[in-house]
Amino acid sequence: MPVLYKTDIASEADVKIHFTTIRSEADVVIFETTSQWEATSGAIWCYTNIRGEAAKTIYITDSAWEADLIAFKTDVQSDAQWLNSGKSGLL
Repeated sequence: MPVLYKTDIASEADVKIHFTTIRSEADVVIFETTSQWEATSGAIWCYTNIRGEAAKTIYITDSAWEADLIAFKTDVQSDAQWLNSGKSGLL
């Protein structure tokens, strides 16, 4: 599911994302993959360079206050999950 396109322009984004290093602050724990076929849930993300292939366009912000969604990265695919399921509709 989320195949995402990263933009450098905040106003172009469907969702603004802030990455945190503190798991308890996150709305979602994400696993990043290079395979679109592995991106089967909202917590497993794959990035594309082609906007037309993406389900959503995202902007990465340094400010948690600007963000629609706060994410924590994991290296373990089975650890990827929504911590705040109320925001799962954003992706």
